[in-house]
Amino acid sequence: MTDSWSRSDALGELDPAARRRVRVGALIAALAAALAVASPLFLPPMLAFLHDDRVQDRGVLGLSVTQPLFDFFQRTSPGDIAGNVEVVTIDERSLARYGGWPWSRFDLAGLVKAIADQKPAAIGFDLLFPEPDRLTPQVFEEYYPELSAAGRQEIQTLEVSDNRFGRAIGATPSVIARVGVADMGTANPLPPPAVFEGVTPRAIVSFPHAIANIPVIDGAAQGIGLVNGTPDRDGVVRTVPLVARVAGRLTPSLALELVRVAEGEPPIRLEGDANRMHSVRIGSHTVLTTPDGRMRLHYRGISTRQLTSPIDIADGKIAPNRFTGKIVLIGLTSAATIDVINTPRAAQTFGVYVQAQAIDAILQSRALARPGWAIAAEWLAGLALALGAIAILPRLRLTVIGISALALLLLAIAGSWAAFQAGLLIDPAPVVAPGAVAAVTMISLLFVEGGRIRTRLRATLDQERHEREAASKIQIGMLIPRASLWKVTPDLEIDAVLQPARTVGGDLYDAFMLDGDRLCFLVGDVTGKGLPASLFMALAKALSRSLLMQPHKDLATAVAGINSELSADNGQDMQLSLLAGVLRLSDGRLDLCCAGHENPLILDAAGHVRTLRLEGGPPLCAMEGYPYPVETFSLGPGETLIAFTDGVTEAQDPGQDLFGADRTMAAVAGAAGPLVALVDHLVATVRGFEAGGEPSDDLTVLALRRPAATQERATTT
Repeated sequence: MTDSWSRSDALGELDPAARRRVRVGALIAALAAALAVASPLFLPPMLAFLHDDRVQDRGVLGLSVTQPLFDFFQRTSPGDIAGNVEVVTIDERSLARYGGWPWSRFDLAGLVKAIADQKPAAIGFDLLFPEPDRLTPQVFEEYYPELSAAGRQEIQTLEVSDNRFGRAIGATPSVIARVGVADMGTANPLPPPAVFEGVTPRAIVSFPHAIANIPVIDGAAQGIGLVNGTPDRDGVVRTVPLVARVAGRLTPSLALELVRVAEGEPPIRLEGDANRMHSVRIGSHTVLTTPDGRMRLHYRGISTRQLTSPIDIADGKIAPNRFTGKIVLIGLTSAATIDVINTPRAAQTFGVYVQAQAIDAILQSRALARPGWAIAAEWLAGLALALGAIAILPRLRLTVIGISALALLLLAIAGSWAAFQAGLLIDPAPVVAPGAVAAVTMISLLFVEGGRIRTRLRATLDQERHEREAASKIQIGMLIPRASLWKVTPDLEIDAVLQPARTVGGDLYDAFMLDGDRLCFLVGDVTGKGLPASLFMALAKALSRSLLMQPHKDLATAVAGINSELSADNGQDMQLSLLAGVLRLSDGRLDLCCAGHENPLILDAAGHVRTLRLEGGPPLCAMEGYPYPVETFSLGPGETLIAFTDGVTEAQDPGQDLFGADRTMAAVAGAAGPLVALVDHLVATVRGFEAGGEPSDDLTVLALRRPAATQERATTT
């Protein structure tokens, strides 16, 4: 399996049923992944995703598996909010000069007047004034009962600080904050002055009560806006409501109301149907919303150039046109304030900064939107990629699969990033997850199915090994055992070794007496190795002994008969190299017939080695009807004949060098002692030359040695 994956088709080794299991399993896994990603909490059914935008929004902006990615996009988005929004921060420096919050309304009136002198488009307060000023002059006399009646009367004639603050607010386009609550507060606050058009969807958030400002302040402002901002379940503020019902009346957010006042108080148009809202239009600005009227914020940075301390205003350290034509927000940014929230861009920031983000998003029509077609597009893309993975994956290498998966993931994230910068929330998880899960599942199933193939193959190999072992036993059983060769004749030393390259091989040897004075011997080598060669060897050995033992048939005729019989019905075109010989024991006459075989060696009694060079002919079955010649030599007393197959001369060392004829002669010359020691020395020298490598061919050695003192044997006819 592994090798096939590295080359081409991993499914190619599987049967049709296994291929179906792999592909169906991958498809089921892809569909399960798509459902799990689309519904991370496993709460809404699939149809809800098609018909309920609120469920969609909860999936993408609640605890979606992709939400951390969108938050990462928020943190890495370049740029700052536009310069038409300024924030006046009541910071630590201001509190150190003017005292702790709340300040006297006299001080706030002076701050408003200083800002208003620069003709801003609107001034907004991310602050609440639900109670009268406790620093007003009329409260002062309560702390000093020793005041004279004249002093007390003079104090009573001073202007109330709340009235002065209200007059300052009324003299400039301003918007005061209000908070919608479920209980407490007041159920009948002053109605907001904003005018609404269009439908009023039922999904809009409703608050029965409100925490409002004292009437002298609420009544003086040109606008009233909500500063509610409910975080998601992880405590992060990603949306702000643009409109809500408060005490039964539609009320805009602080940001939306500031834009309305700054642009000449156009009506606010709600667009949607009776159930859901999809956008808010004010003047030339259109803001896409969630079904319940929230705006998804696309957070940007806020430049320090857009932040101003009241101290700098009071000390005249700002440009005279710093606020001209701009929307100015006033809010708390000191460590003591409770208006600290978490956003995707900052772990802790101040609520007034979020209001500035909301104003900029409305002015730039830059809110994030989850288009209605997004889910269908994500699902279709994910399904297409999953089907593509199922079709293409098995034909790829594992390295290509890994690189392709990484490229797909990066491409999906890059596409989601580009869409995010354009104001669209496109979730890459439904696109990537089905294909990725399908790929992982398919690879896992391929390993499982591959394991089954390996198990079956192992069983087959075990069976074949048992069969080969049985064949080897049968083959060895057809040969005369080495320990029994002495039984062939007591007048001659005979030894032989056959070592197949595999469990079974194609070499053969044999030795038998034709009559009381003649010994016939064979050494052969079938082309090839393994079971086919062993079967052909068995046939050749049986046929050779049968023909050679026929009376009145000389050696040449017998070899020709062997060639003819083996060539018939030889569908595998196998060939046999054969050295057949007849040794007359009485005088050492040696008749040899060679069919493409290695020349034998003669070792004399003095240890000298020579080669018997034979004319011979081609291997058996190579040329039918070839007249193989019989060549006659003499084997003297004490001399040894060594016949062998090419498993000796063609043995290879790790460097692919051949053992060769010279090393063979040297090994024979270096042997001493009994015939068995000579054969063992030759075999050991060959194996040492191979240095543990796999033998290239079967190895067979047959040796015959005449006794040193031989008496003439009488023969009878």
